[in-house]
Amino acid sequence: MLGLIPKVLINLVTEAHGPETALEIKRRAGCDDVSDFRINEVYEDETWRKLVAATAEVLGLSGDRLEEEYARYFLKDAQRRWPAWFQMSKTAREFLERHPAVHNNFADAVRDSASRDQIKDKFRVEKLDDKIITHYRSPHRHCYLYVCLAREVLSLYSEEATIEEPKCMKRGDPECEIWVTWSRPNGDG
Repeated sequence: MLGLIPKVLINLVTEAHGPETALEIKRRAGCDDVSDFRINEVYEDETWRKLVAATAEVLGLSGDRLEEEYARYFLKDAQRRWPAWFQMSKTAREFLERHPAVHNNFADAVRDSASRDQIKDKFRVEKLDDKIITHYRSPHRHCYLYVCLAREVLSLYSEEATIEEPKCMKRGDPECEIWVTWSRPNGDG
């Protein structure tokens, strides 16, 4: 897990609930010795699972509610950190189509080839006239987080589309498929 992901979570908690709450979550997750997560450093997947569980417990949130809040915060954080990502995309479809390439750029900085490959193997996008199908595979099973992020991107670009997940690892499928379908071909509105 790239450090960007837990860093954003801790920043969200710190801003919304204060630094003491963030420290309590890190303590419960067993990573209170980490002063700050580095965005391009790889951390154990178990660290992320413990942080998510501790955050849900301390804040009294369901996993879905936590992913919804994380998606909103992540998108705002990304707009501040990397405004060019959003300027390069004129539509939500362009942004969502570009997502795997952006995600994989982070992996390029990872020195360990196994970790790099694991990061790069999470997403693949299939482009059709009226929809994009995102294929997602991860032991974290954060497909709902991706759905939430897609909703936030659609809202950011003031677009409407239908989001479905006909295949899901949580239901026993080998991968998740997230379909984002626009009413007009090419996803322009």
